[in-house]
Amino acid sequence: MGMVRILNTAISLPAKEAYIIFLFIRNDIWDTVIPTFLTFIAAFFYNRESWRQFPTMLLYASIYNLLYILTFCIANQVNGVEEDRLNKPYRPLVRGVLTVREAEKRSYIYNALFLFTAYLLDVFWYALSWQLVTLMMCNWGFSNHWFLKNVFCISIGTILLLGAQWRIVGDEIQLQIWNFIFFLSFWAGAGLPLQDFRDQDGDRYMRRKTLPLVLGDLPARRYMIAHMMLLSPLLYFFTIATQIDDASEISSPKMILVTTAQVLWHWIIALRIWLYRNPAADDTSYHYFVCLFCVTIPMICFL
Repeated sequence: MGMVRILNTAISLPAKEAYIIFLFIRNDIWDTVIPTFLTFIAAFFYNRESWRQFPTMLLYASIYNLLYILTFCIANQVNGVEEDRLNKPYRPLVRGVLTVREAEKRSYIYNALFLFTAYLLDVFWYALSWQLVTLMMCNWGFSNHWFLKNVFCISIGTILLLGAQWRIVGDEIQLQIWNFIFFLSFWAGAGLPLQDFRDQDGDRYMRRKTLPLVLGDLPARRYMIAHMMLLSPLLYFFTIATQIDDASEISSPKMILVTTAQVLWHWIIALRIWLYRNPAADDTSYHYFVCLFCVTIPMICFL
């Protein structure tokens, strides 16, 4: 019976931990987990790596991806329990799945594993820089202001995320790829105030200066509509244009098709921002933007 108990414990403990990890990261599957895997796949095809290396590289990228988002989610949720009671009551600390102290212990362990894994994969400085961004957002108050959170921290975090994935696959990142990563990350960060419309009650309780709370809901919506109709499509165009070697290709049928499609998608988001004004609809509008981000990552292989 003792051996059976040991075996049951050996099976149940990892399963329980996997479930806890899922509860921490479930909100970020679309936002972060899927884009990281898309970046890995895009880098793999772009660099024309051997298929024999795919399983090993996928394993390395998966471990790094998991630790990347998990370390942030634990820090974010440890410092935002009261906010989550209003906005996201299904999160593990609010539900009492584990205590804040237990989450903090996991934070130390997983951050150490993150740095160790990053060192083995030769992306140590990417991981360390991401830990600094995490501190800025979760401990130093950068997430309390919409510009510092979205345009500054998330843009930098996206650069680190995409760059690390590309580095795991290949030894060198070409300047043309870096240009794509920089423009795509800035485009993403500039558009992410979209996510703040859905969480206004919790942000107000935390006294955050998100765009809707600084300007007011309707003025903030007008600002984001203008952004989605004008500036965001322009930033997106510059992102795609980084992969064009000849200026004459800008007028090619492929570029016209991509430009038309992305402008229309931006305008659909702008229309949704104005017509649908409740937390659920705002969450959907935000994920329309995330979908465009996900679609754009592998496009680097076809431009």
